[in-house]
Formats: sequence, structure tokens, C-alpha cells
Amino acid sequence: MTDEVQAPALILVVDDVQEIVEELVALLELVDLPAMGAHSLADALAILESVTSIQVVACDVRLNRESGLEIIQRVANNALLADRPLKYVFMTGDPMRPDAIAAQQRCPVLTKPVQPRELIALLRDLLGTGSVVG
Repeated sequence: MTDEVQAPALILVVDDVQEIVEELVALLELVDLPAMGAHSLADALAILESVTSIQVVACDVRLNRESGLEIIQRVANNALLADRPLKYVFMTGDPMRPDAIAAQQRCPVLTKPVQPRELIALLRDLLGTGSVVG
């Protein structure tokens, strides 16, 4: 396989801060977890519609003027995406909210700054690829 051939993305990272998206996508690529990034819910939905290999969405809770939590409902309301068995992980900088978000959304929630090993293990678990961190 040449360096030009890339595996289809399995993970979509959504954050309104470009540097965070770039860092997380690069980190995931380093551990063989192909990922893409989006900076808004609209971008995320467009990517999900066109990249059918994505299985997990890792989304910041606070996206500029949007709530990242809305992505679950927007996917459910989208005719092209409603039947996709997507899994979600949320990230938040608010240390008081993770438990409430997890209970409300029934999704794992990581507190920022996200610990790389924890994120990688969680994503591998959601993808069913084990939690070995390289």
C-alpha cells in the first residue's frame, strides 16, 4: 500500500475550533483510526451524508452558537441518515456537565482537555476494535 491510499474515515470529529479538530484527526490517524473533521453541525451532516463509512461521531458540546448535542436529533430527522447506526461521544470543557449529558443522551462524555489514551480506547471500543493503544 502506498502513502497516497487512505482508509475510509470511521470517525467524524466535530469542534468549532479548527486546531482541536486538526489535532484530534492527526492523533487518530497515527493510531490507525481514520478520521475526518467538521467545524459545525451543518458541515458534520454534509460529511455524514457523503461519507458512509463513518461509524462514530466525536462532538464538542458547545459549538459556537450551536449545541453539539443536537447532532443526534438532526441525524434522526435526516432522511439520508436516520437509519445509520451511528455512535456518539461528546466532549465538554464544563466539568459540571459530563454526568448530566451522559444521562440525557445515553452517550459517553469526555471532559476537556481530552486525554488521548482515554479517547482512543473509547473510540476503539465503540468501533469494536479493542482498546490497545499503540
